[in-house]
Amino acid sequence: MTLRVYRAEMYIGSLDMRDSEPFYGFTYDNSYLASSLALPLSLSLPLSDSRYSGEKALPYFEGLLPEGEARAAIARRLGIPSTSPARLLKALGRDCAGDISIIEADEALTLETQRYVLLEGGISRLAENPYEEITRLQEETRLSLAGGQEKVALFHKEDDSLEKSWFIPLSGSPSTHIIKPGLLDARYPHLSLNEFICLRAAALCGIRTISVDLLYPATPLLVVRRYDRLFSDTVFQGMNMVTRLHQEDCCQACGVKSDMKYEHDGGPGFGRIRNLLSKHSQYPIDDISALVRVGLFNYLIGNCDAHSKNFSLLQNSDGTVSLAPAYDLIASTIYDGNYGSKLSRNMGMRIGSHENIDRVDAADFDEFTREIHIRTNQLKAIGEELEYSLHTAFNAAGEEAFALGFTAADELVSRIMENSSTRSKVLLA
Repeated sequence: MTLRVYRAEMYIGSLDMRDSEPFYGFTYDNSYLASSLALPLSLSLPLSDSRYSGEKALPYFEGLLPEGEARAAIARRLGIPSTSPARLLKALGRDCAGDISIIEADEALTLETQRYVLLEGGISRLAENPYEEITRLQEETRLSLAGGQEKVALFHKEDDSLEKSWFIPLSGSPSTHIIKPGLLDARYPHLSLNEFICLRAAALCGIRTISVDLLYPATPLLVVRRYDRLFSDTVFQGMNMVTRLHQEDCCQACGVKSDMKYEHDGGPGFGRIRNLLSKHSQYPIDDISALVRVGLFNYLIGNCDAHSKNFSLLQNSDGTVSLAPAYDLIASTIYDGNYGSKLSRNMGMRIGSHENIDRVDAADFDEFTREIHIRTNQLKAIGEELEYSLHTAFNAAGEEAFALGFTAADELVSRIMENSSTRSKVLLA
């Protein structure tokens, strides 16, 4: 079996399975390699006329798929073993993260005539019946969304109200938004609100973040605008067409499988991500500073689930990269067993020598500065800026959410700020 790999509408190579391999091997197409537009699919898969083995190709391509429970759920719906990333990729590969589409060799790619069908009832149906609607939409769209949460990707007509003009992408047509229902809110109270507030506050603290909205207080939907999609000026059937942007997460860029995304499992930590940016970023000083700012923000708010798949790179036209906007920001430490189910206090990426967020001390930040190659006074300056703006930013984000009808916002902000006070003292010691 052979699959064809496209970047936007450009055929770039093929995936093929050999008997002794656990996954497809990947080979760049010779015509693509000869093109002046040729850019590597991944920093872990540089342009080459040699075939990458299944073992070498697996981390990038498997990294396009859902993870954990989300992968198991969609695998059940499709009748495919969750332990078969090759079969899942074949089923779900038409609209992946970035500008990648994967189809069978005898299929045609028809992205030049993007096809959508109106989502009857709008996304309010998704809020009212999330399990049923996720099942239906995932079976209809066959889109691959990395990550551990259940979510769906839809197209929204630019400039229209979020309450209307939602469309289901067909035949691999690009989506513009990711919709995340509050399915986990029962176990982790107000998790959707938590993410919304943290992202809004991060933006107010000077961090470049994804654009998000929060709808329906009784049955929350987090509406995420995709940073790897841009509307073009070309209009087709009354809608602006969408341009895909190439991106990959830092696990993929380092050639690490998604089940090793946590540093204690072998995933990239701050040092390895810093080295990627130093070598490949268009503006390494700016991107490394942004990486530090996000890392310290996550520490202060208690986001222990900030692993290497939550940091991504956007590819520029010259082959350099830029750190993508921050996403998946939550204050996880407030879920301590007394407030919701208990979440681990071990961080996805260590600070210094410590993994447990409560054990981090001043010596760890000294070690962190050496690992990330910045001066102590630079780290302190970023930390002081964040500490100075944190309360104001969270209060403003909470007020915005409260005005939208999310009345738990005040309590949530109080819990997050109370949790952060001790960590602020450690950082600025």
